[in-house]
This record gives sequence, structure tokens and C-alpha cells, in this order.
Amino acid sequence: MTQLTILTPAEKRQLDSPPQFTQQDRQRYFFMSGQLRSIVSRIRRQDNKIGFVLQWGYFCSRARFYPADQFKQRDIAYVKRLFKCDDVDLSNYAGTVVTRHRHRILETLDWQEADETDREQLYQQALRQARHQDFPQDIFSALVDTCWKQQIVVPSYHDLNELITQSYISAEQTLLATVQSALTAEHTQHLEGLLRPIGRASRATLAITTYKTIDQSVQPKHIANSAAILQIFRKHFMALETAFTAIALSDKATRYYATWFQKADFQQLSQFPNRHKLYLHLLGFIQHQFYQRQDSLVDVVLKSVTATNHRVKRELGEHDQKTKRERDYAIQALSTAHRSAAQFTKDVVAVVGLNNATPNEKYYKIEALVADYESTDASDLALIDKLEDDLKRDSQQDRYYALMEGQSIKLQRRVSAAIKVLEFDSESDATDILEAIYYFKETAGALGRNPPIAFLTTQELAAVRRDGIIVTSLYKCLLFLHIADAIKAGQLNLRYSYRYRAVRDYLIEKQQWQQNKAQLLRETGLLAFADGDAYLESLEKVIDDRYTQVNERFLAGDNPYMSVDDKGYCRVRTPSIDADKKSFISSTLSQTGYVPILQVLKEVNRVSGFIRSFKHLSPKHHKMKPTEEILMAGIVGNGCNIGISKLASISSGIREHTLHNTVTWYFDINNIRAANRKIIDVIHRLALANNYLNQPSVIHSSSDGRKVNVAVDCLHASYSYKYFGKEKGVTDYTFIDERQSLFHNTVFSASDREAPYVIDGLVENPVPEGQVHSTDTHGFSESIFATTHFIGVAFAPRLKSLGRQKMYGFSTRGSYKKRGYKLLPSRSINKKLILKHWDDILRFMATIKTHHASASLLFKRLSSYAKDHPLYKALKEFGRIIKTQFILTFFDDVELRQQIQKQLSRVEQANKFSHAVFFDNDQAFQEGGRDDQELVNGCKLLLQNAIILWNYLYLSELVVNTPSRKDRSVLLDTIRGGSVITWKHINLRGQYDFRRKSANDPMFDFERIKALRIS
Repeated sequence: MTQLTILTPAEKRQLDSPPQFTQQDRQRYFFMSGQLRSIVSRIRRQDNKIGFVLQWGYFCSRARFYPADQFKQRDIAYVKRLFKCDDVDLSNYAGTVVTRHRHRILETLDWQEADETDREQLYQQALRQARHQDFPQDIFSALVDTCWKQQIVVPSYHDLNELITQSYISAEQTLLATVQSALTAEHTQHLEGLLRPIGRASRATLAITTYKTIDQSVQPKHIANSAAILQIFRKHFMALETAFTAIALSDKATRYYATWFQKADFQQLSQFPNRHKLYLHLLGFIQHQFYQRQDSLVDVVLKSVTATNHRVKRELGEHDQKTKRERDYAIQALSTAHRSAAQFTKDVVAVVGLNNATPNEKYYKIEALVADYESTDASDLALIDKLEDDLKRDSQQDRYYALMEGQSIKLQRRVSAAIKVLEFDSESDATDILEAIYYFKETAGALGRNPPIAFLTTQELAAVRRDGIIVTSLYKCLLFLHIADAIKAGQLNLRYSYRYRAVRDYLIEKQQWQQNKAQLLRETGLLAFADGDAYLESLEKVIDDRYTQVNERFLAGDNPYMSVDDKGYCRVRTPSIDADKKSFISSTLSQTGYVPILQVLKEVNRVSGFIRSFKHLSPKHHKMKPTEEILMAGIVGNGCNIGISKLASISSGIREHTLHNTVTWYFDINNIRAANRKIIDVIHRLALANNYLNQPSVIHSSSDGRKVNVAVDCLHASYSYKYFGKEKGVTDYTFIDERQSLFHNTVFSASDREAPYVIDGLVENPVPEGQVHSTDTHGFSESIFATTHFIGVAFAPRLKSLGRQKMYGFSTRGSYKKRGYKLLPSRSINKKLILKHWDDILRFMATIKTHHASASLLFKRLSSYAKDHPLYKALKEFGRIIKTQFILTFFDDVELRQQIQKQLSRVEQANKFSHAVFFDNDQAFQEGGRDDQELVNGCKLLLQNAIILWNYLYLSELVVNTPSRKDRSVLLDTIRGGSVITWKHINLRGQYDFRRKSANDPMFDFERIKALRIS
């Protein structure tokens, strides 16, 4: 196998050459600190001093050394000025002197050259990622990141490329050998049967590939069809189960092989030179379909049961409203009757007590009272009796069960078929429900007289049993309700699934963790947390010091924005910050007239090369790439929600077939995110973008969601009258940093909590040292505080009712109170609980950081348990420490509070921007599958970032062309007070012309823009 093409020639040259420093970079990396000055003072020759400082600066920037003949002239001139020696020649700086200097730099900074052990570790990491079919570019970045974390000199591009290529070769050879040994003759015969083509030779296809798309409908006939298709894949999966067990594909690898197989046509599949490799792709497709279809039917069960529950409760509410007046009248009649009875009794007693009346007179008087009492109250007796009956029925919840029984047929038509084909995990905790499920399957829903009833509550059992006989329709309804509740509570799991397995099945395997723990901790940057006791001890001191500092400042009157009431509740006031000067940037950019979106994409591609990120689905594919115009058409068609077919029909220079083929093979969420990173990298290098940083050493980011309608059937979409009216939709969740680059987005159900997806966005992107991340209330939980701490991010959410937020301490509340503190912990941290599960917490974090499973999936499973999972309890307990540390800082730091508000305002503006770019088809998703929605959403984010970068380029050139220093300073200050997230000057609509233009000169002088310096 030839070496993989991981980087372009330009990217390779950039990596293997010293970095292009800006003036600020030189000031930072060639800064003569006391340590550096001390070392240099012992070097005698001036040329060696200059050479040492240059090597030091380049190494601190790139973790690599470069030959002296590659040193940049501007860097040499800068360092010469530091030593005031312009006439020094570096031509003699070579040989052993250079080698000795490198050793000294490594020794001083506590780094090391990669030895055989390090290279083997890097290879094993690459091998693990290659087995998951990670893209070579992602493996490359991960290896460089590992070198930085472990302080190992980053190898050259050639060495890393060779290592990654070898890992792919080894992973593939091992996997194919496993496939060959795992497949019996019967297995091979079964697979060959699936590979027999149907149809004419020119249009030949495989029968199994006609089931690529999963139906998102919850209509009974569609559900029945989905269940039937699942049975087909179940039959194939079970026939090959031993092979699947032996091959043990990861979820990620399974998705890769399946995606390739379902995208390929019969001709492409028939061209495989290695038959076992074709078997591998087919096996991946079968497993993927089986897992995914299991998940979709669970979604059907949950949605159907939830809908039935809501319908019954709504009918109960409507019935209560309807009979309220009648009940009120009956209650009034009953009250009147009681009063009449009391008066009647009183009158009778009075008659009996008459001294002057004869017995006959008393009799006739009592008879008259009785006649009068009956004629007055007899008309109300029916209402009173009815009220008594209603109350009796309501106390037994007869009406609820009657309504549920009335919904049974509808619910059975949707759920029964799904329950019969789902493969539940026999090790699930809900044993009583499992018994009922197995019986339901064995009897095909014909329950008979004695179905299992252990899962029913006493009240349910009384309702479902009438005259000693089980009411089948109500029994099934209650069984489905219990199944749905148990799945959501984590008590009932699937055996074969992506999203509904037991938590233990998602974590790094216990044996692998125990064998490779030290290496995994190093790779994931978790080595500092290895000793739980020592780490908690250090946090104990930090928390205690923070309580002391904040309280002392408050008591001394140094925090005028904080107050504490008599009940001990704390409040803080945050002064408003200057309003953004948005109108200046918007009006300035509008002076250009309307700029076509295609021109924006071409200019941005010219400076970023983002189009090069669109690679063929196969990491080893070397076919000719589509043109820039075709790829840009795919971006616009998806990102603006126009659709590929419609875009082709309203455009010039585009063929629909070519566009569809390009989107099929080159539009993958990994490619799109890589293209976005290319644009973001350019934004981050611009002086004007970095001018927005409040502190150069700290990056403040934020995330928030907006609700988007879905116009088609979609199982993960949910109803919300507040956001969608009578329609349904999803959440589009976006991340933004201070420089206003949109570095991540994702799509999930509108009913899901946002907090777990915060971690996904942070882990999926490089976390710069000193990053602070803010969310609104929906993005906050104690477990998220814990997780962000482990990944090196300071979590700073906006908390409502802040004064009532619970704070914690290691010492008791009384010991803090004795010091006269106003801010006190609610209770002490349970260190024993944390330390008992410390190893599990580290394993959980390593699972997330190695991308073995996503944080959102893990948290969704953990938080679903009816009783808190021990790992989840320990994680939340640790998170309380970090949350307390943040709250104390929040109380004491008014500037932090202002920055949080400002950063959250930016993400709200980004959501408005998203709404504007995603303009067509009523701004509703036209795809039901989440993967398809993620792809469309990624293209939309790419368009947003392209517009932001274009705005930066225009404004940067405006600054460059402003000659007066005073005018430039005013201009920079005005720009910094506004936002580059503006789009009114961009023409997103109209007819699109993708034909090449004869004159295509660049609009911006990017070299001058890169040279822009802002003091």
C-alpha cells in the first residue's frame, strides 16, 4: 500500500517549516524570560546565542526543531535586535552546537525525543483509531496532540505518515484475517446468496440494498413494514452471529463499512479484488441495519406510548372540565340536602318537645314536616347518587383504565409488532417485565388466561382482573407502558443497539482498561488525575481558600455588587456593559452592495483551501476530485435548505447527476467539519479576530440551541406547542467563541436536555489551554461541571436563582461559620463516594476522550436510571466541588459575569444568523434521519463561517488601508464594539451560476491582511 495522502503539499511544507510568526508571536515566543536569559548568558558567541533563542521559540511554538538554514529572516532580524547585534552571521550555527542546544532546550522544558517506547505507543494509538476507521487526518491530529500532552518532540510529517499508513495496513490485514477465519462455509454461502444481483445487467442491484432507508413514520402500516424488514436483518444477523462476535467491529467501524456499502452501486461492489473485504462491508451493513432498526423501533414504542398517555390524560382533563358544572351543582344539592335534613331533625325535636300538644297533634305535625321535606329534596337525590358513583369510580381510577383500554387497539397496532421483533438484553434489571415480554413473544400476543402479572402494581392488577379473568386489551396497554418506562429508566436494555444498550457496554472494556490504564491516561491527558486521594486533597485546599478570599473581600466591603440577606441567600448585581456598535459594521459592509454567496465561497476558499477537505469516503481513494463549483453547489444546496435537485434545476453549469454523485461520496459530516476547521483556523490567525479577545491567553466560548421545524416524518423530532405549534421539531445546537467563529453544531431531539451535548461539542474540537465555556440554564448540570473539569475547560454557565444554588465544602458548615463567613456550604462533600468510584470516573472520561462513545449517549443512558447509577452519583458529587468553586468565583468577579452575558449574546446572534442562512422550504428540515440533518446543518455552519471570514477580510483590508494611526485606532475600537455576525449584504438567493468566470481576480490582498498588527 502506498503512503496515504493526509496533507496537501502546501500543508506538508507548512508543517515541516518553521512557523510564520506575527509580531505578537515573536514577542511571545522569543521573550527573554529569566530562565532563558540565564541559559543564554552562559553561551559565549553571539551567533550561537541568537541560534539558541530561535530554536527555543520555534520549539515552544511547534514542539519541533528545524535546520538553521530554514530560519525565517524576519525572526532572525527580530532576535538580532534583542541582542543589538545586526552584523551577526548564522551560517556557522550548525553541527554539534545545534545538537547540544536542542538537548539543553529539551532538558530545560522537560521534553524528550521520541524513543522506541514512545513510537510504539503512538503506533498503538494510531492502530486503535485505524480499527475504528477514523480518517487519517483525524489520526494525524490526535498523534500530534498526544505528543504535546506527553511532551514528546513531534515527529516529521514523513514519519507520522508512515506510522499511520502502517497502522491502516496492519488494521486491515488483521481484520481481514479475522473475517477469513471467522466465516464458516455456511457463512460464506449465506453471504454469497446476499451478493447475487437482481435486475438487468445494466441496472443490476442487490436485494438487500433496497432496504437502505429507515422509515420514520409512526403509522401502523409503516411500523409493520419496518418490523418485517427488521426481521429480515435479524434472520441474517443471527445466521452470522458467531462471525459478528469473533470480528467484534466497533460501532464507528460498523457505521463506516455500512455507509460505504449502501452508497456503492453493484458495479462498485463487484470490483472488490479481495472477496473477504467485500464480505466485511456486507457484514458491517447487516449489523448497522440491525442495530439502527432496533433503535428506530424502540423510538416508535416510546413515541407511541407517550402519545397514548398524553391522549388519555387529555381526555381525562376534558371529561373533568365537562362534568365540573354538573358536579358543582350536585355538591350544592348535597349541601342543601344536608342543611334540610338538619333543619328537619331540629323541627321534629321541637314538635316532640311541645308540652301542650296531644300525641295526635304531634303526629300530624311530624307527618306534615316529612311531606314537606320529601317534596323539597327528592329532585336532587339522583344528582347526589350520581356524584357518589362518580367519586367512587374516580377513587378506583376506573375512568383512567377505561380510557386506556379504549386506546388499546390503536396502541397495539403500533407497538405489538415492534415488541415481537426487538432483542432485549436478558441481563436487564427488569426481570418481571422481561418475563412478560418473553411470554408475549411466545404466544404471539395471544395471551390466554394466565399471562405473567408480577410487573403490575396492586392497583393495576385490580383494574385488569375482572371476575377472575385478565382483560387482555388493558393488560397489553399496561405492559407497553411498563416496557417504555423501564427502557427510559435504564432498567430494560437492548442486546443489539447503538443507543439503548446498558451503560457498561459503552465504556472501555474493563480488561482493556486494566491492561492499558497508564497509557490511556497519558493519551487522554488524564494522568494528572490518576491519584484520586491526592487530587481531592489539592481541591480541598483550593475550595477552602476560595471561601476565605470571597468572604473576606465581602466583609471588607471590597465587593459592592454582592449582598447576603437574613436567610443567608446571596445576590449579585452585574453592571451592564456598553451596547454593541453593530450598526457600524453592518452599514460598512453594506456599502459593497449585495455580494453573491458564490463569490464569498470562492474568496474564502482562496485564503483557506477548505474545499480540499472534501475527500472521498474511502481513506485510500485516489480518484479525481470533483470541481470546486460542484462542491460549492452541494454546500449551498444543503446549507441554504434548497435541496440538491432544486438547486441543480435553478442553476447554470451544474448537472443534477454529477451533483448527486458528489454529495453521495464526498459529503460526509467529518469532511464538512474538517472544512469548517480550515476556515476557523484562518479566522483565528487574523489580528482583527484576536482583537475581540478579552484576555489573549483565555478563549471564552458559549453554546445555545434554537428550535427548528421538521417537515417530514422524523422519529427523534418532538412536539412542542411553544416552539412548533401543532408541528414537531428538533434542536439545532451551536457553539461560538469570542472571535465569533462557529466551531461546532449538532442536531438532537427538542425534548432532550442540552447539557450532555455541551461535552460533545468541546471534545470534538481542540480545547485550547485556558478555555472558558458558558451556556444558559439548559446547558448546566453538576455532572457537566465534573466532565468539563476533566477535559480542561472552565465551565461558566448563566445560573438563574443564583443565591439559592447549593454550595459544598470539605469542612463542616459549623467550622466555616465560626470564622464569621457569610457564604457557607450547604453540606460537606462525600469524599468516600467519589474515591470509591474514582477509577470508574477515569474510565468514563477516557471513554469520552478517546471517542469510544459520545458524552451525550453516555449521559443519556446514565441519567435515565430510575435510581442514580453509582458512577453517575459519584460524578455528580465531584461536580459539586467544581460547581462550588465556580459559584464563589462568580460572586466575586464582576468582569466574569459581564463576559458570560456578552458571550451568550453572541450565540443568540449566531442563532438568528442560522435562521437567515437556512432560508428555503419554510426553514424546516426536509430530512427525517439525524445523520442527514447533521450533514445539512454542517453545510449551513460552513456557509456561516465563510460569511464571517469574508466580513473579517473586508474589515481587515479597511483597517490596512487606513493610513492615520489615530483613525485606525478609532476604527479598531469601533469594530471591537460591534459584531462581525452580520449578513444583510450577502445575496443568498436567486439564480446560481457555477460556470467558471474568465476574470477571477482575488478581491482581498491576503498577504497584507496577514501582516496586519494590532498593538
